[in-house]
Amino acid sequence: MKPKLLIVYPNLPLMMSPAMSVAILNAIGKREGCEVEIFETTQYSSEFSNKHIRQSEIGAVRANKDDEVKDMFYVRDPSEIIPDFKQHVERFKPDMIWMSVQEDVFRMGLQLLESIRNKNIPNILGGIFAISDPMFVLHNPLVDQVCIYEGERVAVDVINCLKAGKTTKYVKGTWYKEKDTFGIYKNSPQPLANITEIIPDYTCFDVKRWNRPMGGRTFNAAVSMETYRGCPYNCTYCNSPNTRDTAKILDIGNFLRRKPATVVEHELQEFKKLYNPDLIMIQDDSFLARPGKEIFEFCEMWSKYKIPFWMNTRIENCRPDYLAALKEAGIYRISLGIECGNPEYRENILLRKVKNEKYETFLGYINDSNIPYGLNVIVGMPYETRDMVLETAKMVRDARGYDGINISIFQPYRGTKLRQIAVDAGFMSDDHVNGWDSGAIGGGFMDKWALKMPEPYIQEHELQGLIKTFALYAFYEDKHWPEIHKAETDEQLRQDYMKDYTEKFFETYQQGGADRIQKFCAMHDHSSTYHWEVA
Repeated sequence: MKPKLLIVYPNLPLMMSPAMSVAILNAIGKREGCEVEIFETTQYSSEFSNKHIRQSEIGAVRANKDDEVKDMFYVRDPSEIIPDFKQHVERFKPDMIWMSVQEDVFRMGLQLLESIRNKNIPNILGGIFAISDPMFVLHNPLVDQVCIYEGERVAVDVINCLKAGKTTKYVKGTWYKEKDTFGIYKNSPQPLANITEIIPDYTCFDVKRWNRPMGGRTFNAAVSMETYRGCPYNCTYCNSPNTRDTAKILDIGNFLRRKPATVVEHELQEFKKLYNPDLIMIQDDSFLARPGKEIFEFCEMWSKYKIPFWMNTRIENCRPDYLAALKEAGIYRISLGIECGNPEYRENILLRKVKNEKYETFLGYINDSNIPYGLNVIVGMPYETRDMVLETAKMVRDARGYDGINISIFQPYRGTKLRQIAVDAGFMSDDHVNGWDSGAIGGGFMDKWALKMPEPYIQEHELQGLIKTFALYAFYEDKHWPEIHKAETDEQLRQDYMKDYTEKFFETYQQGGADRIQKFCAMHDHSSTYHWEVA
């Protein structure tokens, strides 16, 4: 018997990078002799304003005109999600559905399962939400089985059961629910996966999904790679510490695993054969959180190929010698998290124990390296005040070399310590499901704020005003701030400021970024399509 597996990936609209978890499952399914297809919701959007392009209003580079990107990414109306899914299921007739879910799209995933309830197709749900709260996910009547941790070994065992015509409810690494009695089987966990064994297979995605605008350049074949699974840090807003600690509790090994440069090179060679990538998205939680010897080995290896790559890392790990090696290897862009400008809150609540002075020093190193970079901040966190948000804006302003800001409203993900802080303080209900409303079919980005805090902590109306004007506070000197404060509620004044801001920002930050990209392409002999546009 050749099992037919349908991988379902509910995703927020136009979150562009093809999911590496899906590509890994696809690779395993094919290796084990299955027919594999995917259904994802990424391309369904009522308005083409995905996060990467919306950032033009908050200081990021707008890489393409709307009509160009629409054609590039094949956008469909959200009203077609359910009909398309049902048609896909009817045509493919899968033996099982594998679904990878994050908390913010859980409701969307349930709606997809509800639409085919009468088909009685068994399902297994995995992903970070299932790991963070498997019992919550499994208690939903539409869910048959959950993968309680990593899925690689589970996928192989499930496939073997399907081939043999056996039930999957006893597969290690899963919890199973009887449909009639709702009795739950809690199987023992699986050992951690060997991350060097499986190379993600992105051929299950439409080729247009490999397109990616980033930092002023259009890439036609951008795919993701993992070189380091896990994160050694303890940031309270992130799921990674809980995932790492859960591995210890389950006694299944050390979650922190890194691939040697030789393994990464082998994957890179396979990627070149299959996709001829012009950008590699390195999806490590924090790329530079590894011994320096490994960083230099990676850079020496990658220098032979000079394929542009993006990475996420921490500011304080950006040593000058690391940056020089990364630049020589072909790095295209770095994403860096500031998150909060108040040092006491950042150190004591977020557990990012780095002084402002060290940030200033290392941002200087990054600016001197001439590597383009963007900054990430979070606003609306528990116990945060208006003044603290403005401290973050000042810190961003002092960075000066960035060409994009990613502003995120605090989202209390299950499994994070910062969520528990908010619950314990009475700022939110413990049964809150993150993104429940926006994760519905046709929903947009998760931008609703879950907290209700008493004064003097930030209020919802203040937060909305600060989000709309954060880029202005982060750009203009303090003498402008009283007028920007007015612009929080005066839309015409805000628009006037935004017009002036976009012109000046382009002249300073964005044009500098364009110059850096031109130099990069000249250095590495890469052709490029440029379209620098401000909103």
